[in-house]
Amino acid sequence: MACILLLGACSSPEPEKGDWTFGLKDASHSFLFYYKGNLLMDDVYPRVKVGEQFVTPKDFTDVNVTPYDVDDAVGKGDGYKVTFSGGPADTLRMEVNIAFYYDCEYFLSEVAVESLTGREISGNYMAPIYTETPFAFLPADSTNRVLRVPFDNDGFIRYQSLPLDRKVLSFEATAIYSGKERTGLVIGSVEHDTWKTGVAVSASKGTEIDTLECFGGVTDVLTRDIGNREDRPSKEHGAVKGIRIKSPRIMVGIFDDWRRGMETFGEVNARIAPPRAWKSGTPFGWNSWAALATNVNFDNSTAVSDFIKQKLQPAGFENDGVTYIGLDSFWDNMSEEQLAAFVEHCRRNGQKAGIYWCPFSDWFGDGERFVEGCDEKWRYKDIYLYANGKPRKIESLAVDPTHPATKQRMKYYIDKFKKWGFVYIKLDFINNGTLEADSFYNPDVTTGVQAYNEGMQYLCDLCGDDMFLALSIAPVFPAQYGTSRRISCDTWGAMSGIDFGTTEYMLNSLTYGWWLDRVYPFNDADHILLYKPEEAAAYTDGANRARITSAVITGLYMLGDNFSLGEGVENGPCQRALKYATNPDINEIARMHRSFYPVRGYVTDDRADNFYMMETDDYVYVAVFNFDPDEPINGKLTAEELNEEVFSGKASGKELWTGEDIICEDGLSYSVPPCDVRVFRVNK
Repeated sequence: MACILLLGACSSPEPEKGDWTFGLKDASHSFLFYYKGNLLMDDVYPRVKVGEQFVTPKDFTDVNVTPYDVDDAVGKGDGYKVTFSGGPADTLRMEVNIAFYYDCEYFLSEVAVESLTGREISGNYMAPIYTETPFAFLPADSTNRVLRVPFDNDGFIRYQSLPLDRKVLSFEATAIYSGKERTGLVIGSVEHDTWKTGVAVSASKGTEIDTLECFGGVTDVLTRDIGNREDRPSKEHGAVKGIRIKSPRIMVGIFDDWRRGMETFGEVNARIAPPRAWKSGTPFGWNSWAALATNVNFDNSTAVSDFIKQKLQPAGFENDGVTYIGLDSFWDNMSEEQLAAFVEHCRRNGQKAGIYWCPFSDWFGDGERFVEGCDEKWRYKDIYLYANGKPRKIESLAVDPTHPATKQRMKYYIDKFKKWGFVYIKLDFINNGTLEADSFYNPDVTTGVQAYNEGMQYLCDLCGDDMFLALSIAPVFPAQYGTSRRISCDTWGAMSGIDFGTTEYMLNSLTYGWWLDRVYPFNDADHILLYKPEEAAAYTDGANRARITSAVITGLYMLGDNFSLGEGVENGPCQRALKYATNPDINEIARMHRSFYPVRGYVTDDRADNFYMMETDDYVYVAVFNFDPDEPINGKLTAEELNEEVFSGKASGKELWTGEDIICEDGLSYSVPPCDVRVFRVNK
């Protein structure tokens, strides 16, 4: 194996102490990457599509390597620009930039292609990392996994932790890891201004990765771009155009604990595109959709506000003296005067009012309607996104985020919301804004992600810094526009037993997506429903405790029951909220502004973990869920699984739902009844 160079890539200011080195083969112009002296990946090369032709470094004869100092938003380190030119592809020049950062377990890589003729080029596929040479870094073990991250949270999609013996397409990022040993490779995009990024992994033996491909330009049924329904036409990823076109920047990291790797991935993303600022604490509140739904009106929504003011807020359901009261869809059942009066009613109750809107949706489907706020200049058919001449649709028809009428419509509604006094907006079905299309109004925009960025930035500018923007159905990335993002699709209050809308379903998203609290100020566990007469058997005391717990260990704390029914309903929503939403120890967890992470995260393919934890300076918190409707679960989490310093001897603590004092010896013993939860707070 001949290399024309072998370079130290330092992870400390002293190059000889660096953990990374990489080589460049003279024949194939492919890269080798070593970590701590061990070969991690061989025959890695960039692969791009220019027009209809794929181009790789093999298509060039000349190579030049230029070292440079890295000093950017991510940090400081050593960089190398590798330029390929000449040969069969002599009208192009390919440039690969690889940046290694001091004291970091990862590097960043990107590829660009430049036209040497002065003519514009285009392409809809660019992969900085591509290898078909098998490699292995994990021990042989049945817990080896590859993570499938969904593109968005629509359609009750689940994260998947799959055995390392198949083909998997993940979106924006993946982890390839040992569940038992926790070692993991994390790879994904840290730029989200142009491309939808896919990570394709093929494995067959449980330990060996056969092929690995991280590329901008993915479209799939799960990006909502590809389908077979007549009313939902498909579209491939848009082509990026210019004299020079560039891939997304990709992070590649090897970590002792894949969970810390996913958190690091989130933190790198946040350095490049800082999260939307939020100076206050975790919102506690209520949303109308779970129970009032289409029947929301002035009388029942103000009655809910009064119950929360009179009963829940004095009992501790508030944060920093504030509780949010949110109107969801069908707020337009009220008149403008009623909406303004509702906001004032909430203000007098020490509450802040929220409302709901879909900036990239047309739910009526009448293209001849005039667009609101445009003085009858534009009709909806003028602002639809089209694929092969047909309007694009997920649940609703999608509108072009770059169109001036879409922006005027945004201003029309945001101005109204501000005039009425709303300070919290739940933004729904905004994945519509990421769809690929035949064209966009802005001719400089050629991809769905570019369009989404333009539309969301305009919306954020309209809202200002003080408005809480709660993203509901939304892509995972870009993340800088939301104060929160719902971590799953709709969730009510049943524990498990069906594939959608349950606590277990929501916790699947926390199991593998907890790290998103690094790129959003808050993860959102959706509205909490404690009472559903038509499904009374599923809404047990244990299920109520579990649903409350699932929310407070995730982020936002939003109740959803119809409290306008009053306290006269035996074991009804008011009584349940007073019983379960006022536990001071549980509510204090929500105020900590952090998501719990999985203790294991590998037990089942697409189910939720049973165990979650979070540490503070003073405590280790452990939540244990039992999803089984019939049998209790009993067992012991080891000190190694939790925190060896705390649990490798005796430790004292408290179970927060029963109030019982506990003693831990060499781990944490648990016993959880059917469809219930226990939350342990252990002293450090």
